[in-house]
Amino acid sequence: MKAAAPNQPTDSRSPELERFEIKRRPFLGFGLLMSSVIATLAVLIYFGAWASSDRIENRALAAGIHESEAESEWWEDGLVFACPLH
Repeated sequence: MKAAAPNQPTDSRSPELERFEIKRRPFLGFGLLMSSVIATLAVLIYFGAWASSDRIENRALAAGIHESEAESEWWEDGLVFACPLH
């Protein structure tokens, strides 16, 4: 059997957070978020260009022609062009 609850109002605020204030703007958090997005895009572009150049090279070897003469898809050319290392 449950005990009867007293009819007293309850305070739902946590005592540790009563005087909690954010005194400055969260630039560090946004900076870290943006740097992780940029790093992720850089890694995706690098591995995408690696896979694209490998596909182009394999098609050229199968056809017995030079890589520059091989026909490639638009997205393969775009990834190879976007990556400064390829």
